[in-house]
Amino acid sequence: MPLKNLHFGEYIDFTVKKRFGIITLNRVHRANAFDIKQFENLKKAVEFCQEDEKIKGLILTNNGSSFSTGVDLGAIDGSNHVAVKYLESTAAEICKLLYNGKPTISAINGRTMGEGVVFSTSCDYRVATKESFFQMPEIFSGIFTGAGCLVIFSKLLGIPWTKKMCMFAERLDAEEALKIGLIDKIVDNKEVLITTALEKAKFLSIKNQIVLNAIKICANHLSDKNYQEAYNIEKQASAWYEYRNKIQFLKDFKNKFE
Repeated sequence: MPLKNLHFGEYIDFTVKKRFGIITLNRVHRANAFDIKQFENLKKAVEFCQEDEKIKGLILTNNGSSFSTGVDLGAIDGSNHVAVKYLESTAAEICKLLYNGKPTISAINGRTMGEGVVFSTSCDYRVATKESFFQMPEIFSGIFTGAGCLVIFSKLLGIPWTKKMCMFAERLDAEEALKIGLIDKIVDNKEVLITTALEKAKFLSIKNQIVLNAIKICANHLSDKNYQEAYNIEKQASAWYEYRNKIQFLKDFKNKFE
């Protein structure tokens, strides 16, 4: 589909640079908070990047002074359990697409809360402006931090910081986030933010895509396995070149972790 014909809703901007899809959250009037439609549109944009063979990965970023403040509680009826469950499952599917799919970069500018933190941690590389901060405020409203949050946090940050963020709602500035591995780099402003993200995208886009994706899957999924089990899976990935249909090999390899 030609790029000019792509449309992922009123509040998501999309373009392609350096062979990476750039998804820009643009619901600025609500601090890029997510209602159900925004979740659905983000999922469609991420799926498009995963399925289009010309796109090698994606960058998730934002307009405005908030990367995302999480779920828009004003747009969700908490007593409607069917709608809440659908919202949670859609968010979880986005996390899985980011976590198991093509290389992903999160370029964060400003407040990052709730699902904003979860989606960024689902990405492979996270760069943020120095004014950015991070918080999981759900506990204040008695909301369980689901959608894959606890799975990804415990893998990335470990148990202590998962509890600090999700049980105690500790707010982290960019420097603290860098220290604990929540982000990988701090930059001065949004212009440098996008330049840095595109430099990483350019690096990744010209590398062997099968190898990159196989490394990503192994890195994300082997830490909770014993050595021999993990090594056997690693050996399967390292033998990618033996397969005639390498694209199908990668799909089958990813499916082991679905």
